[in-house]
Amino acid sequence: MDQRSKIAILGYGVEGKAICDYLIKHEYTHITVCDKNVDLEDELPHGVSVRLGPNYLDGLTDFDIVFRSPGIRYLEPLIQSAVAKGLEVTSSTAFFLDQAPCPVIGVTGTKGKGTTCTLIAEMLKASGKKVHLGGNIGDPAVNFIDKAKGSDIVVLELSSFQLQDLRKKVSYAILLNTTSDHLDYHADTGEYMQAKEALLAHQDSEGVAILNKDYDYIKYYIPLVKGKRCMVSCKEVVGDGAFVKDGEIIFAEGGEQEVIGKTSDIALIGSHNYENVLPAVVMAKEFGVGNKEILKVIKEFKGLPHRLEFVREFKEVKFYNDSFSTTSETSMAAVDSFDVPTVLIAGGSDKGLDYGNWALKILTEVSLKVVILVGETADKMEEEIIEAEKKLGEAEGSPTKILRRGTLEEAVLDGYAQAEDGGVVVMSPAAASFDKFENYKKRGEAFRSFVKKLQ
Repeated sequence: MDQRSKIAILGYGVEGKAICDYLIKHEYTHITVCDKNVDLEDELPHGVSVRLGPNYLDGLTDFDIVFRSPGIRYLEPLIQSAVAKGLEVTSSTAFFLDQAPCPVIGVTGTKGKGTTCTLIAEMLKASGKKVHLGGNIGDPAVNFIDKAKGSDIVVLELSSFQLQDLRKKVSYAILLNTTSDHLDYHADTGEYMQAKEALLAHQDSEGVAILNKDYDYIKYYIPLVKGKRCMVSCKEVVGDGAFVKDGEIIFAEGGEQEVIGKTSDIALIGSHNYENVLPAVVMAKEFGVGNKEILKVIKEFKGLPHRLEFVREFKEVKFYNDSFSTTSETSMAAVDSFDVPTVLIAGGSDKGLDYGNWALKILTEVSLKVVILVGETADKMEEEIIEAEKKLGEAEGSPTKILRRGTLEEAVLDGYAQAEDGGVVVMSPAAASFDKFENYKKRGEAFRSFVKKLQ
């Protein structure tokens, strides 16, 4: 690709805008934005051509190279047809990896990516290193090309959407929990897991990979690791990596073990966050960060917005915003995080997820007293709860009260009314937000606003 190449940018979201701005800045002159949104033309920089509307993917072979935005499926038939005819389809992430002058750490998984990336970045910064944090969290990777120096470190949160067509090496890779997600985008769980493989598949013998031993997925991914392999576990001792035992965080390497700190030192709420802390510890040690700096971050980092975020205590009831929880697994983890009487607000738009195990958790978690269902998935969730009640029988299920409300504001008001003194109300939806809100951030902001209006 050179300044005279005919370039298409598929999708003009955050990444599409970033690569467009970069190409214009570097004097690429034949740029076309292809997007289904017909109202975009007035937003585009001067000199950029457009193909807008429902047929925006037609005629892709007119171009020399195409940059695909993550929200557009790589397996879209028109894209695959163009690939079969020899079209080069890439992404801003792959373009960055081609240019990156410094080490890159890539983190993927169903949940916990942003928290793990931020922990790593903070640990590296605490040791005096210059770090660029981005990808799905913060800036698109392409924004670092002109900033990064050889001594810097880049930490990227990478989604399955970004990884699906990645053919570039990421030297330092972390695969967190990998269950099921985005089944409204991927054909099935197999396709989703296969997308994650790209983070390991293109490493070489000098690469470093960190996997979570507590998940079955590792049996698929271990054969892909060509370089150094580290494990983390919350359940058992590992040889090289990090694990939790007897309330301590332990780092292991070459047959030696050292205690980094105690699990009680972790400022993040919920034991599920051990899964984020452990790989961050291993990666920080890989870059020579000292235990003192690692422990300082563990003690001080309280989490990202919308991830079990404490909002307010009102008349002896605490409210937590977990809007980022868009899967049943993360919602169950949120419920597990509290041992006081809990009210759960759940529901949203449907991503094709199975709520069977979630429903069983709802009925058997002793501390969970009330569940308030909202949104598009409320019917599906309630049906799964009814099925779970049949499986458990009356004797085994806890007396969890199930309510339905039309709006999130009504759910907050009723959540407070149902809560016990000393208890919590947590919004952990187990569903996407698109039925009512633009994204999980807007949903979380709305929840905060409703909670702060309580009086």
